[in-house]
Amino acid sequence: MLQVKNIISAIEKLAPLSLALPGDPVGLQLGDPDMKVNRILVTLDPDPGSVQEALDKEAEMLVTHHPLFFDKLASINEKEPLGNLVSKAIRSNLNLYSAHTNFDITPEGVTYQLAKTLDLPLENTDVIEETCREKFLKLVAFVPHGHEDIVRQALTEAGAGVMGNYSSCTFQVKGCGTFIPGEGTSPYIGEKGKLEKVQEIRLETILPVSLRQEVIRALLGVHPYEEVAYDLYPLELGGAPAGLGLFLNLNQPVSIEDLVARCREKLPECAPRYQAFGKKAVSRVALCGGSGGSLIEKAARQGAELYLAGDFRYHDLLKAEGYGLALLDAGHASTEMPGVIYLYNYLKRYVKGRNYKAEVILHSAISGKWHS
Repeated sequence: MLQVKNIISAIEKLAPLSLALPGDPVGLQLGDPDMKVNRILVTLDPDPGSVQEALDKEAEMLVTHHPLFFDKLASINEKEPLGNLVSKAIRSNLNLYSAHTNFDITPEGVTYQLAKTLDLPLENTDVIEETCREKFLKLVAFVPHGHEDIVRQALTEAGAGVMGNYSSCTFQVKGCGTFIPGEGTSPYIGEKGKLEKVQEIRLETILPVSLRQEVIRALLGVHPYEEVAYDLYPLELGGAPAGLGLFLNLNQPVSIEDLVARCREKLPECAPRYQAFGKKAVSRVALCGGSGGSLIEKAARQGAELYLAGDFRYHDLLKAEGYGLALLDAGHASTEMPGVIYLYNYLKRYVKGRNYKAEVILHSAISGKWHS
């Protein structure tokens, strides 16, 4: 049975809440984690049209990029638009989940998907503004001989053992474990009151802190012992930087006109505006899905020749001109929509891969215009 909490777990494996900017209201905003789910609607905004479509299609869960609540509510007045929306969702038992800046910042998030959609190379990238680095733990588990492969597979399927482009990275050492089963135990090996010596495997692997609960849950789910012996050690390893926006270092210069044409072709409803400031072609491009004005100075100081984002204002243009940085405004929604499409397909794969009898639906206002 698929539950709200299963969908939450899947999303937070892709975009851990720990990545979100301080104060950003990400996660479950309305609902019950234990509620059964048959249909999930995915969209950009929790607006009246999205909520109504979720109800019309009998979806129990609405997954959005933008949060419903940016500020704390002092009251819910059903005569006001937000109050009416909240009341309707609560009365209809609609669960609402938001993956916002955590999905912006995660390595395969909004800006990464924008670059893919525009067919820009992703082999040599840097973040514009580093906000965090993933921290890691070392897991050491002691497993009876013959069960090491089952445990290893469960751990790696939960996300442990990834080092760069390598997966299923573990280390194993043979040893001898001892224990005496006490009263009230039902030992897998041994007898109550007698010292038992067991040939065991010390299994070591690495995992991101954000996946700790999921990995330990996987370990306990397949380990044959009643009491599982394991250790977690904090590591001083620094993961790859995560943050807002991306720098793309192109193998050969691309004309600004070409980038504008790609936006028109590949981002439906995009009406790009640009100011080249005399530039014809660029080799180092900065991108940010959504509003990007706050990163103009950082993009320019780190050598960007063109910055593609959304919601540039008059004073952003003046600032960019001072730095000689070309701007391409492809719109807030248009630059975030590739991320929404990716999240929709990600959840479809998750549901199908676990044989859940549930349907993931893309909001009709998006599916009618975007290839999913």
